Amino acid sequence: MKLRVLGSGSSGNCYLLESDTECLVIEAGIPFKAVKKALNFNVSKIVGVVVSHSHKDHAGYCEEYIRAGIPVFQLTGKEKLFRECFKYFGQFSVRAFEHRDKFGRWLHSNNDGSECPCYGFYIVHRGMGALVYSSDTEYMRWKFPGTSHVLIESNYSMNLVDQDEPNYEHRLRGHMSIDTTCRFLRANNSPDLRNVILCHLSGQSADSERFRELAQKEVNCPVYVAEKGLEVELRQEPF
Repeated sequence: MKLRVLGSGSSGNCYLLESDTECLVIEAGIPFKAVKKALNFNVSKIVGVVVSHSHKDHAGYCEEYIRAGIPVFQLTGKEKLFRECFKYFGQFSVRAFEHRDKFGRWLHSNNDGSECPCYGFYIVHRGMGALVYSSDTEYMRWKFPGTSHVLIESNYSMNLVDQDEPNYEHRLRGHMSIDTTCRFLRANNSPDLRNVILCHLSGQSADSERFRELAQKEVNCPVYVAEKGLEVELRQEPF
C-alpha cells in the first residue's frame, strides 16, 4: 500500500491510498480528470471516496465521482446512528469521527463564522494497518492506540500568522496549528507508529521544514510533509 499526494492545501486536497488492485480517494478537492491521470485511467481501481466536509478545497469535485458511479462517503452532521458513520469500500473499512468540542460545537467554521460539520477518518486495510486522517479542525479530542500511520493537518504557526489577513479568525477557529499537531503526536506516539504525514499547510503561515523538524521530535518514525507528488509506502510491519 502507498499514499500518494495529488494536492494538499487551500488550492485543493486529494490523497490516494493505493494498492495493486484498489484505491481509496481521500478528499475530492481537485478535478477528477487529474485523479484518473494519476491512475493511468484505471478508474476501476477506485473503490470509494471519503470527504471530510463541504468546503470546495475538499469536496468541490464530488459530483464528478458520483456521475462516474463511484460511491462518495460525505456526512452532513445530522447522522444519528453508528452505522451511518461506518463504511466498507473493497477491503478498506472506514469509520468517521466528529470534530466537535465537549460542548458539541463543531471545530471548523465557514467564512461567515458559522459552524461547519467536519469529520476525520479511521481507515483500516490489511495491507497497511490503521491510518488516521484529520484535517480542518482546531484540535483532536481522541487518541488512537496502535495506529500505524497518521495523515494530519499542520496548517499554521502563531508566529507566522498575519493578524491583519482577511480570514484570520477562520484560520484560528477552523485549522490546527503545529503546536496542537505536536501535542496530538506526542499523545499517540507508540512502537506501532510507522509514518506521519503533515498536510494542509498554509501557503502564508507555515514553514514546512521547521514543522517537519518539530513533529519529528515527538515520534520515533519518519515524518513527511504532504506536497504534490509525494509517495509514502504504508506498511504495518517495521521493514
